[in-house]
Amino acid sequence: MKTTNLERKSSEYNLINLEIEKELDRLKKRMSIANLSKATIVSYSRGLKKRYNFHKSNPRQLEYDQIIDYLIYLKDDLGLQWRTIKLYVAGLRYYYQEIVEDVDLAARIPYPKEKPSLPKVMSREELKQLFDGCLNFKHRVLFRLLYSSGLRRMELLNLKLNDIETKDGKMRIRVNQGKGGKDRYTVLSQTILKELRSYFTRCRPKIHFFNGQKKGSQMSKGALRYALDAAVKKSGLNRSVNPHLLRHCFASHALEDGMNIKTLQQLLGHQSIHTTLIYLHISEIPLSKAFSPLDKWKTDV
Repeated sequence: MKTTNLERKSSEYNLINLEIEKELDRLKKRMSIANLSKATIVSYSRGLKKRYNFHKSNPRQLEYDQIIDYLIYLKDDLGLQWRTIKLYVAGLRYYYQEIVEDVDLAARIPYPKEKPSLPKVMSREELKQLFDGCLNFKHRVLFRLLYSSGLRRMELLNLKLNDIETKDGKMRIRVNQGKGGKDRYTVLSQTILKELRSYFTRCRPKIHFFNGQKKGSQMSKGALRYALDAAVKKSGLNRSVNPHLLRHCFASHALEDGMNIKTLQQLLGHQSIHTTLIYLHISEIPLSKAFSPLDKWKTDV
């Protein structure tokens, strides 16, 4: 019995599907052994799957020009931002270097030219307006903690009771497995500590500081988003607000109040100081705090 063209194409398509699934499995296992974060594993795998959907062929068989065609497709046809394309490029480089073991090809894949934009921050008056618009005490404490410590969204949701350290005069928050899988400490506001104690007395959280609907469960990203949207609506703020904006506000306001840029880098968990330096461009650091080092000399020379 002869095989029709349709059956042959279907068989080839199934074979390619099987090949890409094997490649994705190899990639995920390799990243897991390398102890990369779950977010990185998801991003790199998604990028490889998109590349397959574009070429419909085994990624091991691609030439350099075909990879460039794929990157142009991401930029021009899909209109993805440079940050997203940068993640996909990082995933492709990792795949060709670690799985295919073609170091030269991996090194030739170009990163997109960065087009950084300055983050927009809220004034202290707008922040107060937002906090006053919270529907309940739990949400108010949650968002004030997010702002006062510069935590990322998932770092806040992952926060556990024993991550608040106040013994021996310490005032800090331990961040476990932050971005890049790194641990660090950030500042704990004395004002927020009082509010956290009051919140604990009222709500009695168990494992995570901010529970979900069930006691002991973790508050979801969706619940956090809903609470913030509700607070923005009730507050009457005519602007878009997301959890990361509160982190931007923390960084900008901390610099305005005189925090050292290196200290801020450590608190935010930035690997590079260049990431932290962007806040110098949006902070309104008054000249009243500026001085000449010559005036600090004890004796003139």
